[in-house]
Amino acid sequence: MLKTDWTKVDNFKKSENWGDPDKMNPLLIYSLDALRELAGSIIIVNSGYRPNDPGSTHRNGDAADIVITGLSVIDQFLLAEKTRLFSGIGVYPFWNRPGLHLDVRPLRANQHGPRWGRNAAGVYVALDEKFFKLCT
Repeated sequence: MLKTDWTKVDNFKKSENWGDPDKMNPLLIYSLDALRELAGSIIIVNSGYRPNDPGSTHRNGDAADIVITGLSVIDQFLLAEKTRLFSGIGVYPFWNRPGLHLDVRPLRANQHGPRWGRNAAGVYVALDEKFFKLCT
């Protein structure tokens, strides 16, 4: 696996809450760095590499749970979507600090990555008008 060249990362430190930063996919780190530039606000990393999370993109270092400070969870989602850098995006409006799961899972050509939300009951749901009304 390639390692992140932290000298090329402007907005994050290796010491942030990545789990094991050496297990993180460099593409994810560089994509988050670009998102931070676009956002113009601090991004808090809640979680990165989680080796004991079966079936999760966190297990491979391909995902991070983040909060873009100063933005509503809907605006966080729209900004991440706008970048087209992330293959999977989850919206979590009921975390203590509402935020996103962002990942760079491998996709086949012309495959659109998953988008989902988690409601107040902890159930994973589609991103639709009903869900986004819960976010406001």
